[in-house]
Amino acid sequence: MASLQRNKHSIIFVFYLFLQGCTTSSFYNVGKPNASGTEIKVSPDRIITECEFITDYDGDQKSPYGFMIHILDLQNTVITVSNGVVLEKEYCFERQVAVDKIIKNAQSVIVSGRGNAEAPIVKGEFKHTFKRHGTYYGNGRSLNFLAIWNNREDCYSGFNGEDDPCLLLNNPLNY
Repeated sequence: MASLQRNKHSIIFVFYLFLQGCTTSSFYNVGKPNASGTEIKVSPDRIITECEFITDYDGDQKSPYGFMIHILDLQNTVITVSNGVVLEKEYCFERQVAVDKIIKNAQSVIVSGRGNAEAPIVKGEFKHTFKRHGTYYGNGRSLNFLAIWNNREDCYSGFNGEDDPCLLLNNPLNY
């Protein structure tokens, strides 16, 4: 009888650990920055997207917007991944919807960009709000957006949208 009681508690404990593993937020650099860029594997609750109106633009776009992905790191500061391309409002929001769909349908997401996600932290002036975590400042780190994909292999490229085989930019990762 005592053995059954211990086994019952062991099963409950293992089940609790399993649930914690499935619901815990995660963030980590997959590898050191290299010629292919930097990859950050993160849980979907640590990512938000934004289309921001560009005020100091004097090019030929009538309604200039910039697309950004904000990632909350484990130090509770925010890395910004942006694309240097100025987009019309309509195209920026199309991109945002496509990337949000990848994030929404995921258990884990990989964001690939050029730059150093481990640069020294500098407190930014902009705040970003994450539903499950709160509001945090940028950290001065930024990456140039290359691609985003999830554990279901849904993918979006910063160059060719959903039509680009962006999973081939780097080796596929184990989830």
